[in-house]
Amino acid sequence: MPTNLPPEYFRAEQAFREAESPSAKITALEEMMSTVPKHKGTDKLRAELRRKLSKLREDQQKKKGAGKHESEYHIEKEGAGRVVLVGSANVGKSSILAALSHATPAISEAPFSTWTPLPGMMLIDDIQIQLIDTPPLSKEIAQPELFDLIRSADLILIVVDLQATPFQQLEDSLKLLNEHKIIPRQRQSRTVDERRIQFIPVLVIVNKDDDDQCDEDFQVFKELLEIELPLVPISVNSRRNFENLKTKIFESLEIIRIYSKPPGKDADMTKPFVIKKGSTLEEFAGKVHHDFQQKLKTARIWGSNVYDGQLVSKDHILQDKDIVELHI
Repeated sequence: MPTNLPPEYFRAEQAFREAESPSAKITALEEMMSTVPKHKGTDKLRAELRRKLSKLREDQQKKKGAGKHESEYHIEKEGAGRVVLVGSANVGKSSILAALSHATPAISEAPFSTWTPLPGMMLIDDIQIQLIDTPPLSKEIAQPELFDLIRSADLILIVVDLQATPFQQLEDSLKLLNEHKIIPRQRQSRTVDERRIQFIPVLVIVNKDDDDQCDEDFQVFKELLEIELPLVPISVNSRRNFENLKTKIFESLEIIRIYSKPPGKDADMTKPFVIKKGSTLEEFAGKVHHDFQQKLKTARIWGSNVYDGQLVSKDHILQDKDIVELHI
């Protein structure tokens, strides 16, 4: 029987192949298993994944029993997306994490104050996004597991300091990521050899754009920059442009929020389903429950490009904040 595996499965499978540590392989396998549809056609695949996962966990427990601890870089995925902050020392990554979440990282003007990754949950409207601070990108101190963690990201935020050496910081960060075969998705069409390369969306955060004078410096930086990547100027000190940063993060994740409405009842507008942009009604139904995808008869939608309560087909493309009433 056909397995009908979603694109998320193949991305996780690639992450598994590229993983440089057991903990990263476990994370990728867990992601693969969560994306496999549950039906007879996937029984063998799910059994094989469970076997691999069990073996990796067993090996990890043996290492822990021998005095080794689970890697600090093994962080469970949470929320509607994973966003990883990277960059040189003292560019403000930890301050950004503290400002956007309830995490309390160590913040210091001294270089290399962050030695291990630290996650926090960032609220964007009515969804939670996982935001992870990381040690500075540096050939001298970067652990292989750091790049495993970065490969697991749905979005990479490269942070630079506008008032220091932003050109050099950005160049160094991109070069080190490139050496570990992590390339901005925005450059995928320009990459000739795609073997063993992981393409992940990148957003460049230009920190310390504190006032109107700094705005001029940012414009110069933007005009002289030869790298075509999206830029967002912010100021951690004044929280300047933070709402725009959140909007850009949400857009870069390429996700949408869909609210489910039971027939004859009001929609729950507090807990949206989060799905990939461009998803169809049928794919959303499978997200609600696999039985809904198989037994779906009709659906009504309230939202963009439709009139209230319009009947739509299974291949209808959903839009952000649509309200969907499924009938089986």
